[in-house]
Amino acid sequence: MTRPNHQPETRNPQTLKPPNPQTPKPLNPQTFKPSNPQTLKPSNLQTLKPPNPQTPKPSNPQTFKPSNLQTLKPSNPQTFKPSNLQTLKPPNPQTPKPSNPQTPKPSNPQTFKPSNLQTFKPIQLLVTMSLNHKSIFTAIALLALGHVVIAQKDKVTGSVDIYKDFDAHLLESNKINLTPTLPPIDTTTQKQDYIVPARPLSLSYPTPKLRPIAMKSGKKDDTFNGYAKAGAGIPKQFWGELGYFFSAEDKFDGKAWFRHHSLNNGDNRENQRFFNNDFLLNGNVYLSQNLAVEGNVGYSYDRVHFYGYNSDTLSFSEERTRQDVKILDLGGRLFNKERSDMDLNFHIAPKFYLLNDYYANKETGLALDMGATKWFAEKHPLTFNIRTDNTTFEDTVKQKLNNIYLQPSFTFHSDIVRIKIGGNFASNRDEFTIFPDAELTLRLIGNGIQIFGGAGGDLRKNTYRTMLDYNPFNQVRGVTLRNTEYRNYYAGAKGDLGFLEYSGQFTYAEAKDLALFQTKFTPEGITRFQVVYDDATITNVQGTVKLNLFKQSLALIGTLSQNLTFEPANESKTWGLPQTEWNFNGVVSVLDGKAEVRGGLYIADGIWFKDIEGVSRQGDVLLDLNAGGNFYFSKNIGAFVNVNNILNNKRERWYNYPMVGLNFLVGLTARF
Repeated sequence: MTRPNHQPETRNPQTLKPPNPQTPKPLNPQTFKPSNPQTLKPSNLQTLKPPNPQTPKPSNPQTFKPSNLQTLKPSNPQTFKPSNLQTLKPPNPQTPKPSNPQTPKPSNPQTFKPSNLQTFKPIQLLVTMSLNHKSIFTAIALLALGHVVIAQKDKVTGSVDIYKDFDAHLLESNKINLTPTLPPIDTTTQKQDYIVPARPLSLSYPTPKLRPIAMKSGKKDDTFNGYAKAGAGIPKQFWGELGYFFSAEDKFDGKAWFRHHSLNNGDNRENQRFFNNDFLLNGNVYLSQNLAVEGNVGYSYDRVHFYGYNSDTLSFSEERTRQDVKILDLGGRLFNKERSDMDLNFHIAPKFYLLNDYYANKETGLALDMGATKWFAEKHPLTFNIRTDNTTFEDTVKQKLNNIYLQPSFTFHSDIVRIKIGGNFASNRDEFTIFPDAELTLRLIGNGIQIFGGAGGDLRKNTYRTMLDYNPFNQVRGVTLRNTEYRNYYAGAKGDLGFLEYSGQFTYAEAKDLALFQTKFTPEGITRFQVVYDDATITNVQGTVKLNLFKQSLALIGTLSQNLTFEPANESKTWGLPQTEWNFNGVVSVLDGKAEVRGGLYIADGIWFKDIEGVSRQGDVLLDLNAGGNFYFSKNIGAFVNVNNILNNKRERWYNYPMVGLNFLVGLTARF
């Protein structure tokens, strides 16, 4: 039995009327004999769903056996009632009856037993229907009618022929239009918490090489490893300088440098002459495992003459006024050439020097500087330094001045503030002194405007070498070597605007055992100087301004240092120390860098001293105006000229030692 392609419209079972008043007959009237005529009821229509309005006839009546319907059992036989078929209206309200009132006998009594048909209630429903695919309710009703519910307990044999003819019609109905609507958009924001477990990943990749793409390269400046300068001038003076830089890829680099400068103004002032010779050899060897070794060898040989006497009444030979100072410097350093994986830097730097003068005075110095810096977040350094500085001086007696320094500090950096907190713990002759080492810097407008303030201090050594560096006419014999205990507190402002760099600060300082240079007259009438120690309080203002204009073609630099107060505790004046120093310099580059023009002005106040009668006097003001320039004829060869003390100032920086007046120097330069 096949199912219909279309489902009939449901109607009232009381109006069911087949289109043909003649009840259809089976092919074999003897094969259908219901045992109970009352079993044919409209309520049993729930189990019959004809597959096709024209029920096909089986070619073999024996192929359909009611026994095969044992598996068709409704899950609930009570769910379908005749009352549910009110919408099914057959054309003829008469209940169909079999054409033969006689009970048919099956052709094969062994295969068909009417007693087994107690639960099988066939229905012949002949309805002519025209199907419409738009009716959903009709499809549901025909689907319900198409199921055959069989509750069969006994085995049924035989065959059943079922003929059903449907001619269904759909009633007129109104189309229901459905307009879909979207649900309202949920605009509420909900906080989502994500827990992502940390998984450290170790990735190894080659270091990327950054290269410009489609960029026009700028003009490269020529680089030179060697430099030479030689010149001569009036009064008799000579200048010679030679330097060379050498390297071997990333394994080694170094430089060698030598300079000679001599002047003889004996024609204008007896024994006003000097010469300076300086030599330096430096090298760095870069070892494996991020280590590097630096070595330094330096040697200087300087000669001055004590021409501080009245040359109108006195005269001395060169040997009588000669003073030679020879210094050998040796140094080294072991350090890491790059910051380690632990963000740690370290260094170990020993230094040694040996000083001898013409009068058999001898001084040696040995220092060892060890330090380490640990970086936090790559910008906050924690530094710890230990430094020992031992000095031994020998003339007629032997003196030692040994200091030990312990210098820890921590510096915090951020975008707007820099804070340094530390200390300088110094020890000398079992005396322990603590100095502050702190600074606070606030960036008000980036690097353009910054204000700062801090406190510092140190134990400064006064050795024979430092005395000669400041005053070459000093006499050390009979002087005790001491430390100057110096503390300073400062505040100021600084900034970098690109074309303008500036810095200015106010300082209050206290100095204990400050070295002053008082005049000392020899029995022969030659003026010498000797150190006296005194305590002093100092207030000072100082500043620096650097201006770059016209794409670095013009550079102007000015520095100022002015002591507002300089009050010694015991001495009446600050012998040999200036109160005011101003220095202005300018450089102009022209002709595409082939030529430079320089100018400078140095201003200093008069120095206080005592004359041979012990009267305090102040010297003249210094106005030292200088000019110079250089020009390169080619890429390698050039010339220079320097004109010094254009105002021919004869100011005495040291009493009875006037400066050389107007002088100039010309020569050639070479770079290679």
